Amino acid sequence: MQTIIGLKQRARLKRAIRDFFGARDYLEVDTPIAVTCPGTEVHLRYFKTDWTDYDGSQHQLYLRSSPELHMKQLLAMGVERIFQIAPCFRNGGELAEWHRPEFAMLEWYESGLSFTGLIDQTEALLHATHNALGSGLSIPKRLPRVSVAEAFERWAGVTLIDGDPELALKGTAAGAVSLRDDDDFETAFFKILIERIEPGLASLGAAVLYDYPASQAALAIVRDGFAKRFEIYFGRVELCNGFEELLDADANQVRIRESNLKRAQLGYEVPEEDRNFYDALRKGLPPCSGNALGFDRWLALLCQASTLNEVTPFAFR
Repeated sequence: MQTIIGLKQRARLKRAIRDFFGARDYLEVDTPIAVTCPGTEVHLRYFKTDWTDYDGSQHQLYLRSSPELHMKQLLAMGVERIFQIAPCFRNGGELAEWHRPEFAMLEWYESGLSFTGLIDQTEALLHATHNALGSGLSIPKRLPRVSVAEAFERWAGVTLIDGDPELALKGTAAGAVSLRDDDDFETAFFKILIERIEPGLASLGAAVLYDYPASQAALAIVRDGFAKRFEIYFGRVELCNGFEELLDADANQVRIRESNLKRAQLGYEVPEEDRNFYDALRKGLPPCSGNALGFDRWLALLCQASTLNEVTPFAFR
């Protein structure tokens, strides 16, 4: 019976999402799953496969970790508002209470939508779907908004300076216990985020964490020294990751190559760069913002489940 209820709630959530975006004149799209470039993040691991062509030659492919690169190509073609509920895949230990190797991602983009506009729109989506499912989850009318710099001051007792080589030492002096003296800035940043910031955000119930250090921009635009990037947390569950998008093709290429260099240094596979993505950006990507939201995570939160397994009827193994 519980499985049937979960399946009905999953279908209800999909309808609510389609209703929300349909009312805003969004086009639902599909993009490739087996791709040459599955993502651009440093620390993600990917599922590999091969395509064998007509003469027996093999070509490396991957299962996508996100539909981001292909969705931006659609924006460059002139499609202004798009969304999809996309099966995505991540390898390398992605099996825990809130992680699965295969999961559903809700991803959407809108041309002309500002960074703050995307935060407001995401909040509206959460309320609309919450109401559609009649969820008992507590969700404030307006989510508290906390900048990353404010969060480090408030919950870690550290003034955050991007690239600070002494962040680990400062964090340890402020009482963080997970740090090593030789941790570089990025390692120390994420250790403090997990140890101090996430519990602080959890104390608010739900919150928006925004304006990341420029070094953590991924493919978000940097303005006034901050990456225009935000994440929404419910408790300690990271629900989504939204950007005001970086538009310039050459700047995107620099960021992706920096990421690939770090991947190589870590011993991770380095996928081929997506030339079609660069070509699309050179034709002109309009100012836009986009968000990637964990569909399964949001369903679990709305159903007040404690793990993804409670809303996913099939065991992974």
